[in-house]
Amino acid sequence: MATPRPSYFSHGEDPHDALCLHFNVSPPRLADSSVPTTLSLRVLRNEGLPTHVLAAIPADIPSGPSTPTPPKLIPIDASLYEAVFQIDLGFPSPPLGSTGPAAQLVGDTLMVTLPVLLVTVPDPFTLPLLLLFALGFETEPNLLAWRMLPSQVIQEFPNAAAMALILARARSDQFDRIYRFNQGLWKNILGLGLKDTKIVELVQTAWNVTAESRRIRVKAGQNRQ
Repeated sequence: MATPRPSYFSHGEDPHDALCLHFNVSPPRLADSSVPTTLSLRVLRNEGLPTHVLAAIPADIPSGPSTPTPPKLIPIDASLYEAVFQIDLGFPSPPLGSTGPAAQLVGDTLMVTLPVLLVTVPDPFTLPLLLLFALGFETEPNLLAWRMLPSQVIQEFPNAAAMALILARARSDQFDRIYRFNQGLWKNILGLGLKDTKIVELVQTAWNVTAESRRIRVKAGQNRQ
């Protein structure tokens, strides 16, 4: 029996770095905001390689060969994406008889050259985390809730009212960060059409608690005026 792989978050991995680690490539980098047609990535292990690199920009920023801010570069396997999301990102069909990108030695370094696909999504920042769970790479799916809400809030589950009340007491900077993060993650799920109902329900619950917390904070602010 194979030994279960530990959670990517057991050592505090960043979701983007964890996604690159799963695909056995170094994190993609751009020198500027121009989006190339291909990128060459260093191969960490010659198996399970991605088929493309997504260059993700927010939906409210015009797309083009050059973007106002650098896009989020995310390795992805097209077939894995299409199996769990409803929205077609427009992956080009591979050439007839193609077996996918192959690693090649460049000097002493193993490299793979991947096509880059410019896509607009509601929130590029939370997209790596969503992909990590939606594609089934993370072995502890319940950890998604812990990425969205503080532990003292989760401890009140399933009492949504109590969860919202506790979250509403967070410091303003902490609450604003949680609100933006959870809103972005939920918008990505809606915008890309995630098929996994368990993940959808988990994120929706966390987002509903977050939205209710904001209403509590707004009402409290109005009462102090």
